[in-house]
Amino acid sequence: MMRHYFYDGRDLSQALNADYDIGLVVLSIAIVSLASYAALSVAGRIRAAESDGKRRIWLLAGAFTMGGGVWAMHFIAMLALRLPLAVSYDVSITILSTTPVILSSYAMLEVISRPKISQAVVLASVAMGLGIGAMHYIGMAAMQGISRQLLMLFEPKLFVLSILIALALSGVALTIDFLVGRNQKGSAAFWAKIGAALTMGFAVSGMHYTGMAATYFFAGEASPVWTQSSLNPAALVFWVSFTSVLIASLAIFITIVDRRIQQATYEEAVSRSRMREAIESIADGFCLFDMEDRLVECNQRYREIMSFDTPIVPGMSFEAIMRGAAEAGLILDAAGRLDDWLSERTTRHRTPRENFVEHFIGDRWMRVSERRVWNTGTVAIRTDITELKQTEIELSKAIAEAQKARAIAEEANSAKSAFLANMSHELRTPMNAIIGYSEMLLEDARASEQQHTVGDLMKIHASALHLLAIINEILDLSKIEAGKMELCLEVIHLPSVIDEAVNTVRPIIDKNANRLFIHCPGSLPTLKADAVKLRQILLNLLSNAGKFTHAGEIDFSVAVEAASEAGWIVLQVRDTGIGMSRDQVDKVFAAFTQADNSTTRQYGGTGLGLTITKKFCEMMGGTIAIDSEPGAGSVFIVKLPLALGD
Repeated sequence: MMRHYFYDGRDLSQALNADYDIGLVVLSIAIVSLASYAALSVAGRIRAAESDGKRRIWLLAGAFTMGGGVWAMHFIAMLALRLPLAVSYDVSITILSTTPVILSSYAMLEVISRPKISQAVVLASVAMGLGIGAMHYIGMAAMQGISRQLLMLFEPKLFVLSILIALALSGVALTIDFLVGRNQKGSAAFWAKIGAALTMGFAVSGMHYTGMAATYFFAGEASPVWTQSSLNPAALVFWVSFTSVLIASLAIFITIVDRRIQQATYEEAVSRSRMREAIESIADGFCLFDMEDRLVECNQRYREIMSFDTPIVPGMSFEAIMRGAAEAGLILDAAGRLDDWLSERTTRHRTPRENFVEHFIGDRWMRVSERRVWNTGTVAIRTDITELKQTEIELSKAIAEAQKARAIAEEANSAKSAFLANMSHELRTPMNAIIGYSEMLLEDARASEQQHTVGDLMKIHASALHLLAIINEILDLSKIEAGKMELCLEVIHLPSVIDEAVNTVRPIIDKNANRLFIHCPGSLPTLKADAVKLRQILLNLLSNAGKFTHAGEIDFSVAVEAASEAGWIVLQVRDTGIGMSRDQVDKVFAAFTQADNSTTRQYGGTGLGLTITKKFCEMMGGTIAIDSEPGAGSVFIVKLPLALGD
């Protein structure tokens, strides 16, 4: 049996020469560094554990991983020691040596896995350093000579130094993990953990090899009896190394998998939380049913809309929700026909095509939008459109009332137009009598040389003519609006009509000191149209040009425009008068409208001339256009077909 003492001053020349297998030394350092990395990874999982049970499991796994790695490093390093004396190891003491390092690893992981450790890291360093030292020296006590007893003496200073190295480097490793590893992410945290693991590896190996340097071996008496209870070191290197690497690698793998699972779980929880918040933020009622029409998710707004005696919870069938709402009297569409309505509603839900509206209690209206999502289920959104529906109802009533009022107005307007058209004879007959009698009285006054009455009679005659012209325009417009204006088509000799119209408006043109220029081809084709209406068109255009032009020029031109099948006659009246703005041009053809109020006061007229002119042009299949600028005059262009069908 090997005896252990502190160095007693004996002759060191009798000590056994010792050296190391460099390969096994490197292997021992690599194994303890790998085990340290695995233990620090487990510490992260301990911190992230969601329950006390899972935390204890990770603590035990980390303690056995770290303790086993440290013990494996020590055992392989002992096997790397080469002495001239054959040695073996006591099984019970060797197994006992693992206990202190496993316990210290458990204590160390318990401390560094806390959210805040501050000065507790010193206690963890002390526990780990003492555990490593105890494991080392208990493990050395398991050494025994196979053929001779082995005496082991320790140099006190190096003995203490070995313990201090374990304490110091353990503290440095834990500090690196605490200060750097926790506050970094990604690659920075990875390299911090690598640094802490290597430091811890050097703490263990530094303590071991310093402790071995403090040890002197001496050969004792022969003791062949110990060979029966010893371990054979031949195959232990492989199995210890393999087992330690396997345990450490498995621990690292499990921590990585667990971290990723937890990260995925966290991300899923965050995603579900965000989705939930998004669903709750929807102002409309939202719900999702699975492929079997069972409720998966809905927001509070949907519960408020469909609220009845039974709470709406995930797992309820669509039919149960609809039936409960209908039986509670929420949906007025289902009143008196619950089963039929429920059947129709279920069919529409399973094969949604378009949006529809449901009438709810309290005169509320809900627009339902349902969409079938492949391999997922049905998404439904309920929107309260009560205000929109009420506006729509009010708008429909207003439109109906407006249509009714319009019909009444149109009927009244038709009656007015029919009345005025029928009053044509009654109005014109007395006016013609007034004009006729005024002419007769005027002739008698002139013959009897009653000059004092001639002026008054001329005023009566002129006023009667003016009033007759106004009556004729109003009656013509009334006939047009009443649909009683008829065309009398005939073959017209256009130059004759032009001469007649020019001679009629000549006094108006001369009165304002205007010059009239007529451009008419020598040979014009015959025109089939209404001669009276054509004459009135020319009279209106020429009289307007003469009325609104002072000391200017009026050009009247006639041209023939060829077309594919039938030709067109183009009549153009251009003046250099006051002209019109764009706004005035836009309303010049409106009935009873002139350029502005000052035009009526200054030039007179009813504002019907151009309106009737436009109507006559359209009745004869033609058009009228205008181009004008203020102060630069106006141009009116009339296009009529040469031949108008019957």
